[in-house]
Amino acid sequence: MLRGSYKLVLLEKPQKKGHRFLVTGFSGFGAVGFLATKFMVEKLGLRRIGYIDTPVVPDLTSLEEYGLSLPHEVFSDESGRLIVLLNRVNPMRSHMNSFVKSFIDLVHELEIDEIVLIGGLDNRFREGSEEFRWLATSSSSRVLDAPKFMKGPYIVGPLASILIACELNKIPAIALFPYTEPEHADHRAAAVAVKVVGKILGIEIDTSELISYAEYVEKLEESIKQMYQRVAEGGEERRSMLYM
Repeated sequence: MLRGSYKLVLLEKPQKKGHRFLVTGFSGFGAVGFLATKFMVEKLGLRRIGYIDTPVVPDLTSLEEYGLSLPHEVFSDESGRLIVLLNRVNPMRSHMNSFVKSFIDLVHELEIDEIVLIGGLDNRFREGSEEFRWLATSSSSRVLDAPKFMKGPYIVGPLASILIACELNKIPAIALFPYTEPEHADHRAAAVAVKVVGKILGIEIDTSELISYAEYVEKLEESIKQMYQRVAEGGEERRSMLYM
């Protein structure tokens, strides 16, 4: 059933107390934006206060503590100081203008003071020991203790669209780009993003679960790599082990 456009739906509007942040990201390189925001929602016990309705009825969902999940959900902490837009899927490219309009509506409706966007940056661009790079819109005065995003590479996808919209609408926004393995869900890069967001918000967020999971995946991948290597060295007789 076509609805024609994205539409913001707020179930409640938390009372504003001080500087209010909106954090969001998408499933781009390393799925860093999605992993980081999903972790924050669960770790900080945020409650769902709304969602962005989609032009097409989605064909996937999951059961959460609050009920069935939706593609683009809006969460808040108890103080109303932190708002998280959790994007379980990326917006439809054919309706990107509509999604961006709904995002700007969210910023205005909840009187957001500053936006933090989370993306991922290919590890091949790393020049030293830095964990991430960043950039800010011209309306932002925030400065981070890390190298800025380099000139040359393009930022693509919905995060780029949101950045452009923030620039044009003079909304203070900063984008974080932890280095990541582009082809894999990178929990270690997500931990870097969450740590930086915590510093920006002035709160401490324990990322040990993300690190532990990343270490588990790395060990599993190394075990599989070694198994294939042993099979390759053993010839045809041992190659049959792969099919057991």
